[in-house]
Amino acid sequence: MTIELIVLGSGQDGGVPQFGSTRAEADDRTASSLAILADGDVLLIDPSPDLRHQWLDLRRLRSSVGGLPDAVFVTHAHMGHYAGLLHFGKEVAGAPAIPLIAPPSVIGFLEANQPWASLLTDGHLLPTAIEDSPWRRGRISLRGIPVPHRAEHSEAVGYSIRIDDRPWALYVPDIDSWEGWDRAEATIRDHEVNLLDATFGSPDELGDRDMDGIRHPLVPDTIRRYGHLAEERRLILTHINHSNSVGRRDSDLAAHAIGAGFEIAHDGLVITP
Repeated sequence: MTIELIVLGSGQDGGVPQFGSTRAEADDRTASSLAILADGDVLLIDPSPDLRHQWLDLRRLRSSVGGLPDAVFVTHAHMGHYAGLLHFGKEVAGAPAIPLIAPPSVIGFLEANQPWASLLTDGHLLPTAIEDSPWRRGRISLRGIPVPHRAEHSEAVGYSIRIDDRPWALYVPDIDSWEGWDRAEATIRDHEVNLLDATFGSPDELGDRDMDGIRHPLVPDTIRRYGHLAEERRLILTHINHSNSVGRRDSDLAAHAIGAGFEIAHDGLVITP
């Protein structure tokens, strides 16, 4: 069985460069999204606003991929993580029914708000709440792990991607802080590959904008907390904001992260067991 995890997008919700900004500290990248290719199935995690281009890039990379995923997962109801669902309605492709797996509050949010509700009521997406039991297809299973993140519209989860019930890859693109999640280090240690929130690198990179309302762990703190795991685990920084220099290959912060054993995600990164 061939299994691949492919980073479709590695940027924060607005991508890089970001609309409305005249400068970017990071290299170009689309909004955070993942694809899992496993024995002919293609699973999509977080359908981003850039999904149309990301899917074309995926099909260029892997010619076996068809026009649609076999299932779609959402981590939480912040715009950059579900807006790509607009491509699943009758206005675009008249898509057949596709399973949509998400936390119960995400499904509730979609059911309560148009135009998303029509995707469910018209049968384009078949919702399943991921709660205590994992979602399974063949040897692959995904389990939602609750993480602390701004809950304006829904709770948030990371996804534990497992092969034969063995924890393999962890995807946590958004979290308020590592200290707010008491199982953070143990969960990272459990997984061979970890794609972790790297939205911001500095507390002042947004100028006068108050970052308390958009909390994320800073990259240097992530390195300090988990650098000791880098020899035995792959630690990959993703969900990089346009203002974060860790996303620029020649920056001091990128050199610091790489020197500490971390990797920096890029669009098209392929990860295998």
